[in-house]
Amino acid sequence: MTPEAFVAALRAAVIEENVDTYRELLASTSPETATDAYWRRALAFYRVLDEDQRAVLLDIMRQVAIDTVSNVLGILDGVSGGAATREDFVLVSASDECRLNGSLQDLFLEVTQAG
Repeated sequence: MTPEAFVAALRAAVIEENVDTYRELLASTSPETATDAYWRRALAFYRVLDEDQRAVLLDIMRQVAIDTVSNVLGILDGVSGGAATREDFVLVSASDECRLNGSLQDLFLEVTQAG
């Protein structure tokens, strides 16, 4: 696996699939049928929004996910995270022993900005 393939897989699984899952759950789950208190509140909130506001909420959720993944990749790359996380991490693909980290954060931000 290459760094580019790893980043593409992260984007697909963590950003796109999760946002799609939340979009579907929010649109199809009734607050009355939710058993979790958090979901009841989230669903009730979502229901009072108009379509444009719902789209904005999902955009915010997507951006939060992008920022979070970017921060984790920055820590793995050794370029962010503060003194407490300044370690020399080596992320290697087991299948071909290719080093993945070093520029993952930059690659990830490039593909998420483009799509």
